[in-house]
Amino acid sequence: MFPVLGWILIAVVIIILLIFTSVTRCLSPVSFLQLKFWKIYLEQEQQILKSKATEHATELAKENIKCFFEGSHPKEYNTPSMKEWQQISSLYTFNPKGQYYSMLHKYVNRKEKTHSIRSTEGDTVIPVLGFVDSSGINSTPGL
Repeated sequence: MFPVLGWILIAVVIIILLIFTSVTRCLSPVSFLQLKFWKIYLEQEQQILKSKATEHATELAKENIKCFFEGSHPKEYNTPSMKEWQQISSLYTFNPKGQYYSMLHKYVNRKEKTHSIRSTEGDTVIPVLGFVDSSGINSTPGL
């Protein structure tokens, strides 16, 4: 009796999740093909960001070590400020008025350099776009 109830409970949970996923995708303001493009864009952006960040960090580390051993002053490197890192790391919100594929995309396309990109009128969190905030760059092997 109890194993049957367990299987029924599992089936009900799976059916509810399937219905929820289907309804969420049907009500999405983004088409299926645009969603596929969006995911590809994010993968590429994350790979390139990781590569550029690694390159920049390596050059900065080399310069600092060189200066340490030679007793010289380091060259100036343009590294984003804490505020800039926070802005591109904030939660993504969808706004049909401005089509941005990530917070980085939104940041580099802002009108004024001092303008915050966090939240503007019309921004909403869309469940089907949850993958935008679940970046693979956070899972760095070896750290």
